[in-house]
Amino acid sequence: MTLIDFSAGEPQFVDHLAPVYLALPPQYRGDFIVMSSLRSRVQAYGIDGLARIDHPERPIVVCSYGDHKRARRQGRKLIARMEHGAGQSYFGDMRFGGNSSYAGGKDCQDASLFLCPNDYSADRWQAAYPNARVEVVGCPKLDDLPAKQDGPLTVAISWHFNIPLIPETFWTWPYYRSALPVLAERFNLIAHAHPKAMPMIQRYFLRYGVEVVADFADVCKRADLYIADNTSTLFEFASTGRPVVVMNSPDMRRDVHHGGRYWDWATVGLQCERPADLPAIVEQALADPPEVSAERERVLGLVYPYRTGAEHPLALG
Repeated sequence: MTLIDFSAGEPQFVDHLAPVYLALPPQYRGDFIVMSSLRSRVQAYGIDGLARIDHPERPIVVCSYGDHKRARRQGRKLIARMEHGAGQSYFGDMRFGGNSSYAGGKDCQDASLFLCPNDYSADRWQAAYPNARVEVVGCPKLDDLPAKQDGPLTVAISWHFNIPLIPETFWTWPYYRSALPVLAERFNLIAHAHPKAMPMIQRYFLRYGVEVVADFADVCKRADLYIADNTSTLFEFASTGRPVVVMNSPDMRRDVHHGGRYWDWATVGLQCERPADLPAIVEQALADPPEVSAERERVLGLVYPYRTGAEHPLALG
């Protein structure tokens, strides 16, 4: 019997890995390795998070480059790398296309298995590492995303954190924050952000009396519609059957094609190009016209070919 360890260095990584860990037969579940600050998040899944790192002979599953490097330093020889999002990459601009944090990135040659949400991501990894095993498994996190609970009609708005390297990785916060006062007046608005972005924008939301909701699962419980820029949660929320609005900015180059969010998946929801147009587009999106919901489902078929019961390969060699 081979025990399989898991390692997560950030809260969103826990949310992606925990469903896979729990889908394994109990006899295969090794240690779920986290820092002490994340133990409560792991324990919320009924998993006892540990800080043990003394089993280099065991296979280990990670879902970030940082945790991949940590596993390497620990002497792990069997590393499975799972995407912690929709699998976005940026090969339309080679200044960033080979970044190790994204599908097909450099310095991941010691991963023997890549677990991918879709063919887009899988093709990137397979092209970069032709001898590795690459599997499309969907996004196990989707199985646990909650439906809307009873409550007032609510709009959520969210941002990814800023990566100031190429225009498509810039966040749209500076461009769209002027729309917040109007949105807050017209809708019951809640705010969310990537954990790395939250400290930078939280005060601004509070100034306008907008409640900040840190946990994405809580956003799913409360929101009827989700507005976001370049984040996998855009597609995760859409997978629950509710409309989304996609925030674009002038920085994003329409003539540069990375695939994925830029621009094959951008029609997962109505797209907004200007802050002044955002309230009206939100009103339109809330109606969720048939042609919009049909396009959402088409795009989700590309992003998540497995929408539930995602497969979890056990062989990591």
